[in-house]
This record gives sequence, C-alpha cells and structure tokens, in this order.
Amino acid sequence: MPVTETEKFCVLVLDDDICLTTIVMKAVRKGLPEAEVLTARSVAEAQLLLSEFKIHFFILDVNLPDGTSINFLSDIRAKSPDARVMMITASPVADYEKATRNLGVLLFRQKPVDTKEIVKLARAQYENLGHAVSPHHAEERFAVSLTCLSAIDIIQLKCVSNATLILQVASPCGIGRIYFENGQIVHAETLNSSGEAAFEEILRWKGGRIKEMTAAFKTPHTITTDWQGLLLNICQRIDETSRDEAVARPVKELAVEPAKPTTPDPAPASEKEPAAADHDFVVVATYDGRWNPAAGSGK
Repeated sequence: MPVTETEKFCVLVLDDDICLTTIVMKAVRKGLPEAEVLTARSVAEAQLLLSEFKIHFFILDVNLPDGTSINFLSDIRAKSPDARVMMITASPVADYEKATRNLGVLLFRQKPVDTKEIVKLARAQYENLGHAVSPHHAEERFAVSLTCLSAIDIIQLKCVSNATLILQVASPCGIGRIYFENGQIVHAETLNSSGEAAFEEILRWKGGRIKEMTAAFKTPHTITTDWQGLLLNICQRIDETSRDEAVARPVKELAVEPAKPTTPDPAPASEKEPAAADHDFVVVATYDGRWNPAAGSGK
C-alpha cells in the first residue's frame, strides 16, 4: 500500500551494537532525509515501536540480548506486510537464509555492512511506495528521455557507469529484462528464455522502449562472461546473421525478375534493412551523472 502524503516513511534499525546503530542511522538520515529513523536494542523494544509506528523498512541484526530477530519477522509480516527487511549478522549468512526464505527478507549481509547499500535499498523502497526523488537527490541525477539510441548504446552506458539496476525492454517482439550488478550483466530474461540466450534475444529486437528499474531484490547470476566479451560475441553473431540475410535476398529477387539495362530506381525506404545495431530505442530513466572514467573495464 502506498504511503500517504501525511504518513512519514519510517526506517527501524534493530541492533544492540550502539556504534553500528549510530553509523547506520546517520547514513540513512543523510542519504534519505525524508525518512524518520527509529532505533531499538532488543526484540522487545522493536515490538513496542512496531505497535506504535507504521514502519516501511527494517534493518535487523539477527542475534540480540533477548532472542533472535528471526522470530520478530512474523510480527512484521502481520503488522507491515508491504515492508522490506534487510538482515545483518556476524554469523555465516547461509545459516539463516533458508529459515527466512518465505518471511519477506530482502537480503542478508554479513558484518561489517556497507551503509551505501543500506541507503540505496531504503531509497528504493521509498520510491516503490510512490515517493518522488527529492531535490536533495535530484541535484545529483539527471532525468533522461533519449531517442535514436540502440539497445547496445544504452547497455554500454550502464556498464561503464558501474550501474546496479534492471532495464526492462518493451518491444513489438516481446518484453524482457536485463539485470546489472556493479556494471556487469548478470542475468537476462524473456518469456521464452533466460541467461545469455535471453540477452541475445533482446538485442535482436528491432526498436522499442527501455525503462530503468531499481534492482532491489536478489538477482540470479545466469551470465558470468565479462560484459565487453559478452557484447562482442553476441554482436558478431547478429552481424553474421544480417550478412547471410543480405546475401540471400538479391538471389531471390533476380529469380523473379531479370535485370533491366536501365539503372533501377532506388529501393523504397520500407525495403531497406538497417543494421542490427541501428534499430532505435527510446529510453526513459534516471541516470547518475557521476560517471567514473576508471570503470571502463566494467570490473
């Protein structure tokens, strides 16, 4: 359910480590000043806050003085079913992932935590609930509406900018998604396929619309090839297919009608087949203007 105009976006940090709690709280307040940040040092304190506030994003330590926050997840599901949960722990993550798989946990992270990732996930939930990016954040980003770009152009922009997001591609041929993680293409999916096969299928589509989405959920890694090698291999296959089609077309035309001595008129524009990389896509997105030239390797 979207947050109402009068309802404050609320984040709860549950951890008995005062130092870590303070660091996370300050990071969220700086990165998302629109949010109200609550803190608790025990499950009992967290349950009390949950009964008094509508909380939209939870950052939970697993082991606490009065128990484990895994038991607290059922309270969250009952009171705030649309909330998102990030869990942090000093123990091996695999010990807890299976036990919480169906309880709405966004992801697990082992301590020490990356506060930038926490802020990014909280901001994604903030925007998913219907909030627009505030001027505080808008001054660091550009709202983009571009035409006359190929899908390859757009994908390369995301790779060299070390993006972590999803590109949703809508074309007359179908709908697909390409998943990026730190500038690498890690997954792709269409109705017909997934992984590298889906990525190649999307690149063969002729025109459409690309929408940028926040990659806030755990993404499967079905593609392991470096993005530069991946694009090179697929573009070579697409180029070979285009050349084969170009060679076959004149043979068919000559069999129907013999060549005339006079110079033929230029072919109508509708009969001209553009190169695969020249098909136009329209992209509507929010692009981070802080490009890092050192990221060109995509690693």
